[in-house]
Amino acid sequence: MNEVRPDDAAKALAHIRQRQEQVVDVTAIPAWYWWAVGALMVGLSLAVETRRSTVIGLGVSGFVLGILAATGWVVRRALRVQVRNELLGARGVLLILGFVGAVVAVTLAVAFSLRAAGVGHPATLADLVGAAALIVGGPVLTRRLRRIMLANTAGGTR
Repeated sequence: MNEVRPDDAAKALAHIRQRQEQVVDVTAIPAWYWWAVGALMVGLSLAVETRRSTVIGLGVSGFVLGILAATGWVVRRALRVQVRNELLGARGVLLILGFVGAVVAVTLAVAFSLRAAGVGHPATLADLVGAAALIVGGPVLTRRLRRIMLANTAGGTR
């Protein structure tokens, strides 16, 4: 009498998979975060390129407080669940590092090129490019990380 019927087992597995997806989704970085970081980057560059100490001080303070608030919100939300370290895996970590490295490299290359060409406000213009890379690439990164984490769950095939 302790046998599990195939349809009950299938329902239980579907429920487990749904719960796994919910856990992974709670840890996902929301799209607004990429917009916020991009806007904060550009705001910081604008402040620094004024070369006025009061504006720079306010810009740095706003940047730091904004990054702390946005990141704190995302992290606090993700702390509601306990995720295994293996869920992201080496592939996910390398993907994150590659994304960050690519955005930084492109932003710096644009900034130095604009400065060499004598274009005004090279850091701000380069950060606009960096912000666009975050806004476009961030959600793509998040989707790829979601697929990786779901594939790394027990029995995951996605």
